[in-house]
Amino acid sequence: MNIPASLFDFSLVQGGLLVGPGRRHLLALPRRSSLPGRVLTLTLVAWLPLLLLSLLHGGSAVPRAFLRDAAVHVQLLVSLPLLIATERYIDLSVAAAVRQFVVSELIDAKHLGAFEDIARGVMQVRGKASLEAGLLLAAFALSFVQLSASAAPGWSHTEPDGPLTFAGGWYLAVSRPLVRFLLLRWLLRGALWAVFLFRVSRLPLALVPTHPDAAGGLGFLGTCQASFSSLVFAVGCTLTAQRLRWAPSSDLLGYATHLLAFALLALVVLFVPLLPFCRPLLLAKRHGDHAFSGVAAWHSRRFERRWFHREEPAGVDPLSAPDFSSLTDLGTSFATARDMRWLPVNYRAALAILCAAMAPMVPLLFIDRRFIAVLTAVGKSLL
Repeated sequence: MNIPASLFDFSLVQGGLLVGPGRRHLLALPRRSSLPGRVLTLTLVAWLPLLLLSLLHGGSAVPRAFLRDAAVHVQLLVSLPLLIATERYIDLSVAAAVRQFVVSELIDAKHLGAFEDIARGVMQVRGKASLEAGLLLAAFALSFVQLSASAAPGWSHTEPDGPLTFAGGWYLAVSRPLVRFLLLRWLLRGALWAVFLFRVSRLPLALVPTHPDAAGGLGFLGTCQASFSSLVFAVGCTLTAQRLRWAPSSDLLGYATHLLAFALLALVVLFVPLLPFCRPLLLAKRHGDHAFSGVAAWHSRRFERRWFHREEPAGVDPLSAPDFSSLTDLGTSFATARDMRWLPVNYRAALAILCAAMAPMVPLLFIDRRFIAVLTAVGKSLL
């Protein structure tokens, strides 16, 4: 089936304030703007003024405190660039998944128009700059709410409960709202993708119980959800760095528990949007069980009559007869249909998300002297 032209333009990224098809909005960048350029520009806007303003502050206490604040450096030099740089990869993965519904003929020609309407509706909502403007205002509001709660880093004030430093003012007014805006925007995109999946799951899907992916042909959705693991890693880095402000890096068990809880939450958030496909998958599995059971019974009876009750044609060599091969093929197809999963997720997709969530733990392991001592001992024993 040919892919409609409208589906080639499907995107969760293009449109809105920072990435738009033109310069109609104040913050919109050209559609073909350089991704590395956007990453570098926004990273420098968020981090470089903090360094310069802290150095310009009288004395050495503020610059020293800023340079030692691992949380803000990880947030602005690791998480923020990742939140932007991963846009193209995730967008390509999502767009490919949308087209795969048509390529795999999961959507028949009769319902292709409804499928296009669903995709078009998601893109229309995604392109509303007013929606992202609301997210930007919410990011600023959250920053100032936390300002009143004295949740800012120590170098942002000249003294406890004292006035803000210039660096602290920039962080609370620009840097932190920018990171939160990017996070909120990804939450919006994820919500739109979840709505798309839910509405598509309501369409009559031509699922194939014998599909090798053991998900009726929907296995590509698990791979698509796994592409969000880069976002999971970005958020995990920020959470780990924030914990460094009040917990010692030697508390590896505490960090592992913290990240494991986050990993489980990430699995739930990313795979819950696939739950609406459980019903059509279960129905297809049930239909496949009944259909293949009938075919297998008919084929097995004929096979037994021919070979067990000596009704085989004269002059036919059992070693070259096609009956045995067809019985094996039928058994393989029946086993595939019987093993069909009720959720289009495989262990590789789940493992990718778990590894991304736990990856920020790796630097802490190499900082810990006990872990280095264990590695050294293992290396010596192997050598």
